[in-house]
Amino acid sequence: MVVWLIKEVFYQRKRHYLTIIASCIAIVLVLLVNIISSFIIKNVNLSFEQLGLNISCIQLLEKRNDNWIDSVIEIYDIRKYSSYKKIQGRDYKVIGCNSNLSKVFTFNFERGHFLTPTGNRYNDNQIVIGSKLKHYFNCYQLNDFINFNGITFQVVGILEKDNYNLYEDFDDCIFIFEGYVKDYTQSGLYFVSNKVFDESYISELLGEDNYFFIDQRQTKDSLIALLNLIRNVLLALSFVSVVVSIICIVNNSLSNIYSRMKEIGIKKALGASNEDIYRQFILESILIFLISIVISCLIVLAIIKLINLTTKN
Repeated sequence: MVVWLIKEVFYQRKRHYLTIIASCIAIVLVLLVNIISSFIIKNVNLSFEQLGLNISCIQLLEKRNDNWIDSVIEIYDIRKYSSYKKIQGRDYKVIGCNSNLSKVFTFNFERGHFLTPTGNRYNDNQIVIGSKLKHYFNCYQLNDFINFNGITFQVVGILEKDNYNLYEDFDDCIFIFEGYVKDYTQSGLYFVSNKVFDESYISELLGEDNYFFIDQRQTKDSLIALLNLIRNVLLALSFVSVVVSIICIVNNSLSNIYSRMKEIGIKKALGASNEDIYRQFILESILIFLISIVISCLIVLAIIKLINLTTKN
């Protein structure tokens, strides 16, 4: 039955080839638009995280000694956060923080890891340096020692080159636990939250003119919405081409009926019923569509492998 159908489709039926080509183009467009747009949106999300577009910041304009950070975290149910104290030097920046900063920011390490609390005051003399400071401190290996403010710190991590986001350029930063930073020039809180942030409580807690609130999430959400809109438009256009190809298949089937009247007459003379004739044309159309799907999937797989190879190279 299947062999007979294939012969019927491909034996002196040039219009079937054109229908299959049109269907393949339409299906390939739908698959490629869906796969590539999903891949782009996923990678854009990762890039946004590296740039810090998912991070919010409360920067104090004056020093405070109360537990305002604990209050903010409790009220807004923030899970990923880190307080910070920064000293802006002439040659480098010192950022005092805790180990949770690695959960907020994305760090790429040439070697080592971020600050890790040990519970031992001496073993907490850890330092992470940016790539530009390797030459400044003459430090190229882990476990080397750097003297800062009369305290000897052990290097536990060295960042890769071009490590940055919208908040900081990490290439000229050193990171130590915030307990070692005393005469800081800037302090605040970095955090990640998916909830809508209401500043009314912050204004009441800190004072309206005593802080800056920086939120990049609106920029991120706007860009993601734009990408999704472009994706949906392309998908709609692709589906239009699928509908056109289906119309072509139906039109091809109807024109086949008129062009094959002699063949139909011979088959009816041999005892074929109207149902047999209808079944033949319906099965031919289904087979054409299935062949188009198989060919389209193979083409898409080949394109994806080619893209992966190109990306790796």
